[in-house]
Amino acid sequence: MKTQSLHKSLSEYELFPRIVCVGRETSFTLRGRGIENALTPAKEYLIRVIPHEENNSSIHLLISRTHEYEGISVVAEDDGYVHFSYMFPREQTYTLFLFDPVGEKPNRLVDLRVYAAEEDLWSRTPMRGDTHCHACPSVDGSEDPAMVAAMYRKAGFDYLAITDHHLINGSLITIDKLRDIPHGISLYKGEEVHVPNAYIHAVNVGADFGGIGLNTYYDKNKEVCDAEVAALAETLPEDLPFGVERMDLAWRTWIANMIHDKGGIAIAAHPFWIWEAHNTRNAMLRYLSEHKIFDAMEVLGGQDPGSMESNLQIAFWNDMRAEGVYMPIVGCSDAHIRHMTWRRMGDCFNMAWTLVFAKDPSFEGFKEAICGGYSTAVDCYDGTTPNIVGTYRLTQYSIFLLEQYLPIHDELCFTEGQLLWDAYQGDTDALAMLPAAIARTRDFERKIFGRT
Repeated sequence: MKTQSLHKSLSEYELFPRIVCVGRETSFTLRGRGIENALTPAKEYLIRVIPHEENNSSIHLLISRTHEYEGISVVAEDDGYVHFSYMFPREQTYTLFLFDPVGEKPNRLVDLRVYAAEEDLWSRTPMRGDTHCHACPSVDGSEDPAMVAAMYRKAGFDYLAITDHHLINGSLITIDKLRDIPHGISLYKGEEVHVPNAYIHAVNVGADFGGIGLNTYYDKNKEVCDAEVAALAETLPEDLPFGVERMDLAWRTWIANMIHDKGGIAIAAHPFWIWEAHNTRNAMLRYLSEHKIFDAMEVLGGQDPGSMESNLQIAFWNDMRAEGVYMPIVGCSDAHIRHMTWRRMGDCFNMAWTLVFAKDPSFEGFKEAICGGYSTAVDCYDGTTPNIVGTYRLTQYSIFLLEQYLPIHDELCFTEGQLLWDAYQGDTDALAMLPAAIARTRDFERKIFGRT
């Protein structure tokens, strides 16, 4: 995510937590940052709580009946901190207006944001990451895989699956090379699957076949695999829909089954990428979705801002949802090059990603979140507002995170990523500083959710 100027509610005031559980009495701490924003000891202040989806006026809040919202009187302590408690009744974003109530017309000092989430969402941690990118083991990729991981952490990513063409090697190299170096980014196995030599693109995250990928497994067991696919084709229905070719479906189903057998996630890669024609037939994508053969589909890619393929993928996904067919979604960069001249338009790096809401950062926690529909796809190009794809509930939450959580999270990750980059290349000072940098990021996460 592009580093942005912090809103004054983040840069000039400190409020913890900012993400709370609906229906629970939550204790807050608030203070001003710097002498110009410091709260005066023993002075009384007023906080008014404004629910975003339940405002009391049909006109703009600036001229609505703000004084009618519930108010909390607080007194600053000697250290400048204010402590108060509140229970938010429903899931949504809330604005907390902080007033200096002296005088006939109270002076509004700042508007702060808090997100109240139901237990199922609050208990999950947002993780920003990429499930489709390439490193130097790819025939068309570049850069040492472990250095790629450091660059992603520097950009604020919490997880990464390097998915080289035909190979799982890049992801395995990353995991191995960083095994003994502290790092805050979760690394998952991955590959882009192209077996057999047909026009099929699928992403495998998490599955390996005895230390090799599915592509290599097929190459080593071609006759057996071909026989399995042929047998699978015989079991498919006779009356397949128009556009769903039998052997094409058999191969896609075999790929997904093999990934599932090894505990991985099967993702339909850039289905509407145009190379003379769409990468996947519309009827085939619908069939895969209706029969839940794949676990997720890519709805956003990093190639171009407002790309036609992304627009089609979003529209297709929305149409299927309207018809009662839900397939979980991811966004990805499909980046093949990053270097440190990042955010060049041609590189795709850090332009599209997935926000996953996971119970824990393990692969099993990640898998449960993706397959359970706890994800949104996001892209953000230079100078543009982020575009979010997902359900209304998760999009609303993602907007809050993009504004109130990720800016500070990403600044902390930048330091982590640079230290990881240097430590991997033998810098012992960077290696010694990494644990403290990781702890700072974790502490921020703990405080923003009010977790002990």
